[in-house]
Amino acid sequence: MAEVIKIVLTGGPCGGKTTALNFLKDELEKLNIKVFILEEIASNLLSNGITPQKLGVYEFHKQLFETQLKEENSLEEKAKAYNGEKAVILFDRGLLDSKAYVTDAEFKKYISISNKNEDVLRNSYDAVFHLKSVACTDENTYIKNCNSVRKEDVKLAKELDEKLLSIWTGTSHLRVIPNNSDFNKRLDNLLKEVLGFIGVPEPLEIERKFLIEYPDIDYLNNMTACRKVAITQAYLNTPEEGMFRIRKRGYGKDAVYIKTVKIKINDLKRIEKESYLTQAEYNNYLSRKECITGIISKDRYCIVYDDEYFELDVYPFWNDRATLEIELLSEDQPYKLPPFIKLIREVSHEPEYRNIALAQRMVHNKGTD
Repeated sequence: MAEVIKIVLTGGPCGGKTTALNFLKDELEKLNIKVFILEEIASNLLSNGITPQKLGVYEFHKQLFETQLKEENSLEEKAKAYNGEKAVILFDRGLLDSKAYVTDAEFKKYISISNKNEDVLRNSYDAVFHLKSVACTDENTYIKNCNSVRKEDVKLAKELDEKLLSIWTGTSHLRVIPNNSDFNKRLDNLLKEVLGFIGVPEPLEIERKFLIEYPDIDYLNNMTACRKVAITQAYLNTPEEGMFRIRKRGYGKDAVYIKTVKIKINDLKRIEKESYLTQAEYNNYLSRKECITGIISKDRYCIVYDDEYFELDVYPFWNDRATLEIELLSEDQPYKLPPFIKLIREVSHEPEYRNIALAQRMVHNKGTD
């Protein structure tokens, strides 16, 4: 069975998703990566005369969700059966997108019919790339080029773009692809982000880490594009597999479990390989207490600010400080921290602030600094 990587392209109306999907397919297949595409279900329904006006908003989005879920499951099985090492599925919108068009109660109702919930859906994809609507930067271009079956005006297009970004905030890998006047450059930026994520030419993680003052939690909770995620992670060193990390992301039955192997290149750059675990596999690893070198629980606030994705971690042993991370495509890529962050200093090169060191701190119950 092939390794299947599921990637969602989302964003407000007229963000260039359809063009981007075909572009990515062509470029990835040049690299001998098998690509499957699921086209936007909503546009297909609307083109066939199946509309919210005829069915009602709730029934339309219920049918959209059920159709997409069926198509996604079918396509994933097809991708798994591919006789190759790796297959990528590109989705023109994911199952969470319809939440932007209905009430929270309506969304919860029709996804529960399929025994799904929002957290599970958010974590059912490997990466999400948000292509900002051209309405956010060039209203005239939006009016001229908007999808003919979609009727959103400029104001609604902007609102939907912001709402969709908020809905997807909290997924493990989210990137915003800003709109600019050079669409080809935008496609190139998207391709770089996708290649960086899927590990071409190699699965690198380039990350900067900052020690910051303890954040204003109320402020974070009131941000539009900020979502709190509970994380527990343990570091193991086993005779069979050597050193690696396991992580529980989320709560209870909604949680996902991930195994990560990292190979250090330098303080900023690492080769990172991730794979999903079942709950049973995670618990089995966790039961091997003699192999655990560190374990930690923390609250992670996933934040989108100025088209950048930040991860702010709050730990149980600090009440005066926290950490902030940003993942980059290169070591010299420029970045700008949000103005509501009070920086103490960058700690990318300080071993005592790496996650494994903080986890060991918790195991040995050293207390606060």
